[in-house]
Amino acid sequence: MIIDDIADRKALIEASGLKAGRVLDVGMGNCGCMAFFLASDGFQVVGIDNSPEAVRKSRQDAQEESFSGTFEARVANGEHLPFGAHEFDAVVAYHALHHMENVELVIAEMFRVCKPLGFVLIADLNENGLKLYQHESDDCKLMKTVELCLMEYTSSIRKFETEYNFMFICQK
Repeated sequence: MIIDDIADRKALIEASGLKAGRVLDVGMGNCGCMAFFLASDGFQVVGIDNSPEAVRKSRQDAQEESFSGTFEARVANGEHLPFGAHEFDAVVAYHALHHMENVELVIAEMFRVCKPLGFVLIADLNENGLKLYQHESDDCKLMKTVELCLMEYTSSIRKFETEYNFMFICQK
């Protein structure tokens, strides 16, 4: 079962106040859901994933979409982003961090490529979301790690929880 979480994607972007700009979607997966959502809303989006198959499928699916913004997909590892410092107005990891081995390094890279006063936006599954996706419970260890990591880079952190997600909005 897949969560139809357009409302959560929209809530995350609206709560950040982000209206336009260049956005990096880290770990976009093979559906490119967040990247497509943002590109449809007028953002210039670069989506990355470690899986060449996920990138191929996202590129293929993007050909059938109509975006008011732009979408580009690249194979890249979130631990070593192939971008210079301060390139993006926002950097997003939506349902991605629970797939990554070194979350601390991914978050460090997200902040590195984010512009000053830009946003780092993270949403990942809470216990309800983990159950729905048939993932093992981690007693919120990932989200505790994420929050501690974020505190190393900014004091501007807003955290909220929806039915299936924990969400973090950080201004650099």
